[in-house]
Amino acid sequence: MAGKSKILIIGGTGYIGKFIVEASAKEGHPTFALVRESRVTVPVKGQLIEKFKSLGVTLVFVSDAHKMAF
Repeated sequence: MAGKSKILIIGGTGYIGKFIVEASAKEGHPTFALVRESRVTVPVKGQLIEKFKSLGVTLVFVSDAHKMAF
């Protein structure tokens, strides 16, 4: 059987995105969350970002998006 699919969630700290990011990571998928850099300074979003990091989620900040190869 092939490995788990890579998952990119755009709006990873949003209303629905945060649940998708967490579920994907917990299912063992290599998970990438696209996050606006400004969200880091918002306390609630900052806590969420730290939680994602602890789950092994790769964070891609909008200012870094141009570095991704699709």
